[in-house]
Amino acid sequence: MRFMLLHKTNDALEAGNPPDSEILARADAVLEEMRQAGVLEVAEGLMPSSRGARISVAQPGPPRVVDGPFAETKELVAGLSIIRVDSKQDAVRWALRFAEADPYTEIDILEIAG
Repeated sequence: MRFMLLHKTNDALEAGNPPDSEILARADAVLEEMRQAGVLEVAEGLMPSSRGARISVAQPGPPRVVDGPFAETKELVAGLSIIRVDSKQDAVRWALRFAEADPYTEIDILEIAG
C-alpha cells in the first residue's frame, strides 16, 4: 500500500523562514530511517505559496489563475512524502515519527489509489 504524507505549513514557513536547524536534523533522521527501512519513495519540500499559483473554478465563467500567496495557511502543504507500507497503521507509525521530530507539524495521511 502506498500513502502520501502531506506535511502542513505554518505562518513562519509561508513567510519564507526555514525551520529550526534542530527540527530539520530530526526530520532528516526520520527520512533516513525510512530510506533504511525501504519504505520511502519520495520526499520533497515545497516553496511558500507566494511562489505558486492556483487555478480557480469557483466562480461562474472560465477558470482563472490566482497568484499566491494564499490566505489559508493551515490548509497549505509545506512538503510531502510517499511511502510504501503494509497498512494504514504502519503509515501512521511513520507519520508519528515526524511528529516526534517536529512538534509543530500537522500531517495528513492519504492512501494512494491504484
